[in-house]
Amino acid sequence: MGRADMPDKRVTVSSPLLAFIFVIIAGVSVWLAVRLNSSVWVWASIVSGVAAAVSVVIALRQRQAQSAAVFSRAAWVRLVAFAVMGIVLAAAATGLWLAHGRAYALVHPGRGAIVHTPESLGIAGLEAVSFLSSDGLTLYGWYAPTRNGATVILLHGHAGTRQGAVADARLLAERGYGVLLFDLRNSGESDGTVTTFGLMEVNDVRGAVDFVLAQPGVDADRIGLMGHSMGGATAIMATARIPEIKAVVAQSAYTSIEDNIGNGVESLTRLPSFPFAPLVVFFGQQQAGVDITQVRPVDDIVTISPRPVLLVHGALDKTIPVANSYALFDAANEPKELYVIENAGHGMLPQTGGEEYVRRVVGFFDEYLMEP
Repeated sequence: MGRADMPDKRVTVSSPLLAFIFVIIAGVSVWLAVRLNSSVWVWASIVSGVAAAVSVVIALRQRQAQSAAVFSRAAWVRLVAFAVMGIVLAAAATGLWLAHGRAYALVHPGRGAIVHTPESLGIAGLEAVSFLSSDGLTLYGWYAPTRNGATVILLHGHAGTRQGAVADARLLAERGYGVLLFDLRNSGESDGTVTTFGLMEVNDVRGAVDFVLAQPGVDADRIGLMGHSMGGATAIMATARIPEIKAVVAQSAYTSIEDNIGNGVESLTRLPSFPFAPLVVFFGQQQAGVDITQVRPVDDIVTISPRPVLLVHGALDKTIPVANSYALFDAANEPKELYVIENAGHGMLPQTGGEEYVRRVVGFFDEYLMEP
């Protein structure tokens, strides 16, 4: 038999070895991608997994021209297993990296720019202010003095700024209410490096209440609180802990983080709830340094009574389904009200609700904060 007729054992023997090496590289890359949150290592794991699969394909093609005795069936099974393992590791690395990155974006959302000035908003007496949260962060906002003794503090949603509360602030200020709208921690111009979905933001509300109480003309028995989405959940949690708040309006609020993992992850991260939701929550807790499963407005709302609660929600809300407000309403004690806006989604509630929105929301504060 001539040299040209002899099987080339080097290629077939090296193929499983290459597959094994690439699987090891893929596994290490997965670990580094998660630990370092680096896209470089994600790509390394993907390339390694694909390379392991290619090694198998090459070996299989060459086997067709060789004797079956050169390479046993068991060896081929191991070779294919290595390739599958490489692909699985590459897919796992990609999934973990995506979940880690989206979790980072949730607890470290981009800060929205403040593009308006107080003078441009058409709210009489509105001026820029700053104050400290109860745990020492400097928070920035706008304040318009009360003309009727009552004041309402307004809270924006996740990744928002005080500008998101302008429509509600204008409605209230036109009727003589003082209004304070400010950037929660880690939002807009305020201090802070992490967003905790209401858990630590309660400290911001404590600071806001102290600021309002120090303003001239404010009746300490006529302070209201209003928030949207994360701000709504924060409003419920804060009211349960701060007795100076005499009435609360929570818009598009959630019952708990755990109850809304699937919808929240899909809406905020654009990833499917399975298998990413538990991973996003896990990584989010690690990065926030707090247990965000403690965010449970559905438990806190029970303790607000005898102070009144108004829950407002859009029937078409896909980010935080309206079922959350129904559950919150069931958990709350009297006095309580529920206002569902049939054609509304997650935002633009004042604009969609129109005059009925004004009647229900402003009328709620009129009933419970205005002197008889």
